[in-house]
Amino acid sequence: MKFERNKMDFEFKMKTTEVKKASSEISEDKEGDDNKEGSVASGHTRQRIGGKGPKMSCFDERSDDMDSFLHRFEAYAESQGWSKGQWAVHMSALLKGKALEVYSRLPVKDAQDYETLKDALLKRFDLTEEGFKQKLKSARAEVGEAPTQFIARVENYLMRWIDLANVEKDFDGLMSLIVREQYLERCPVQLAISLKERKPKDLSEVK
Repeated sequence: MKFERNKMDFEFKMKTTEVKKASSEISEDKEGDDNKEGSVASGHTRQRIGGKGPKMSCFDERSDDMDSFLHRFEAYAESQGWSKGQWAVHMSALLKGKALEVYSRLPVKDAQDYETLKDALLKRFDLTEEGFKQKLKSARAEVGEAPTQFIARVENYLMRWIDLANVEKDFDGLMSLIVREQYLERCPVQLAISLKERKPKDLSEVK
């Protein structure tokens, strides 16, 4: 009885955290000059467009988090009513530095596909399932970071790890993820490599 109550409390907290995370990632778009032209790209050719272009700030790897930037962009793209086929073109106008290099090195067909571009950017900035797991395990409070900020950052690492691991967002799903990772860390190296390549979704696929 106590176990079931704890399980229900845990699942409720998980869902609440997801809602808070989704809400916090939607920020107000910066108002630009309506007459100012924006820059987008067609394939790998960046061209100028008028006031209907994106008004978000460009991605700055020195201060921005790519994961949060992508969430903001997707929310903005949907609010503008853009078709999914236009997303990669519009986002290319907002990329700089390493992010722009990722875009530039993709084949033209891939550069025009948002999901392919998004996946390439996440991998370049180590924002994968493994990347978030390592961020969670190695997280340390930064100088000047308030306890609430550190906790929020760690919660985000955990939620993104769970998202990218494709497990159910409930007690059983998280238990399966943690036990699976513990097993992969302790089993023989060659077996761990083989299992990771298979990408088991639950414990039954590890046995």
